[in-house]
Amino acid sequence: MSLMMTSFFLFFYLFIVRFNTIYSDCSLIEFCDCDSKPNTVICDGNYGNQTDNTYFPSLSFLPSVEEYFFLNFKQIQANAFENLTFPSNHSITIRLINITLIHSDAFSNSLIIPANSTLSIDIEQSTNPSSITLRSDAFHHIKLKRLRFLNINTFNGRPIFDTIFFGECLEIDELIFQQSGLTGFLNTVRKPTNIKRLLIRECPSFTQLTDKSLAIFLTTSESLEISSTGLQLINPHTFQAWSLDLKELIIRNNPNFKTFSSNMVDGVLMELNKLDLSNNSINFIDKNYTWLAYSYTKHLILKQQQLDLFLETNLLKALQSLKIIDFSESFISYNTDENIIQNYVPNLHNLLSINISYINLTEKMIIDFLNRLSTSANQTIQISLLGQTLNDSYFCSYFSIFNKSPNLLHLELDETHQCNCVVDLFYQDEFIQIVKNDSLKRPKCLHDMRRIRCDIQEQLITSKCLINKPDSGGSENNDRNIGYYAFISIITVVLGVFLLAGIARVVYRVRRNRRMTILDMEEPIENPLKMVIDERLQKSY
Repeated sequence: MSLMMTSFFLFFYLFIVRFNTIYSDCSLIEFCDCDSKPNTVICDGNYGNQTDNTYFPSLSFLPSVEEYFFLNFKQIQANAFENLTFPSNHSITIRLINITLIHSDAFSNSLIIPANSTLSIDIEQSTNPSSITLRSDAFHHIKLKRLRFLNINTFNGRPIFDTIFFGECLEIDELIFQQSGLTGFLNTVRKPTNIKRLLIRECPSFTQLTDKSLAIFLTTSESLEISSTGLQLINPHTFQAWSLDLKELIIRNNPNFKTFSSNMVDGVLMELNKLDLSNNSINFIDKNYTWLAYSYTKHLILKQQQLDLFLETNLLKALQSLKIIDFSESFISYNTDENIIQNYVPNLHNLLSINISYINLTEKMIIDFLNRLSTSANQTIQISLLGQTLNDSYFCSYFSIFNKSPNLLHLELDETHQCNCVVDLFYQDEFIQIVKNDSLKRPKCLHDMRRIRCDIQEQLITSKCLINKPDSGGSENNDRNIGYYAFISIITVVLGVFLLAGIARVVYRVRRNRRMTILDMEEPIENPLKMVIDERLQKSY
């Protein structure tokens, strides 16, 4: 009996193994290859002598892998991927290359994605940009990590993406149009579509953005990026702030974007956290430009821009919520007033980090920057000064800055920067900072244990610095103040007593002269009042 049971279980095990082998056998699909790349399936409609590449066959025999390539198929029919079994705990990608037509319901709830996995879809042309045809509701009732259109020239023969291709209950973390002929969006039908981030990259035909060419799904988006495009103009009133929840607005690396138009945003973007206007060719901003729409911004990036152009619009005075600023690799025009930092950089009480590396700032401008930051610092501020040099000839100015906010300004300097007295001043607690293991660069010479450090007190004398001792604000200082004011009060009271005594003496003498009364205090008087009455009676007679 036991032998029979053992044989039965062995037969059952072999049957299951065989079944699984057949279920995931690539060799049963003529144009699919599972061996060329690990954890990857490649299905090519032009494989071998295959001529009928119109539709997919059943994909139920494909194994569960992380990446699927489907090349050179004319059409993706409805529910084409419903028989695919996806792995758990993986980021899954389906890449559609050289596909001509995608039907309705091609990507819908027929794809069963494990709850702990994510699915990304890339649709691209491998050679020259060409057109793709999308039917309405090609994507609906599905959640995607990324949907990317790469090297697609037109959509249904037009350079406009119609949101009718998106159906209901669609969630996409990132929608990317890259190296495309896209010029804008058409909102034929409004459906509940949630696109978290919209990225338009390397699209040379994308030259203008208006309220008419803006995608309707942007009302639910947290981030909009327009980078490395042919963008020239964003029209006034393009963005209606009250209908947007944008946390990031990124417009960068657009070489033809020269004018930052006023009233681009109606209202205030109250959720905006990050504003990036880096590496555009902006050469004109009205000096009366109002930054009210961006006043809630906490992270500002203005890399590779004409910095004085922005500062003179009182940009920093308007953005008082800033915590992180990056001005690196920008420039100051040659005829800029050297007091521009004093005039246009206010106290920034919320600031945590600022990068002013590789900017053609004079050392006076650097000192003005540091002085302003030291005045308003109420927490540690990281200041990147790569490409800048701090010289001992301005030691007194640097000492005054350090004295206002000791150890609150953490400087990042080039590793090749000389270890002079200014460096030793700001890096007095260098070994403590090294233990913190932050990412700031420092002069390498600080690690030289043989180096003789600068004597700060001696340098103060040598540089003839006028030292203004900062108010410590401590209890000891308060006690001294109390003692000082108490001493002044006592002196005042004593002087008041002497003054009153003097006045009383003068009044007494005046009254005595008026009465013509002679009182000799050396001889005791029994009744002074009786003597005065007798004297007056004698005069009356």
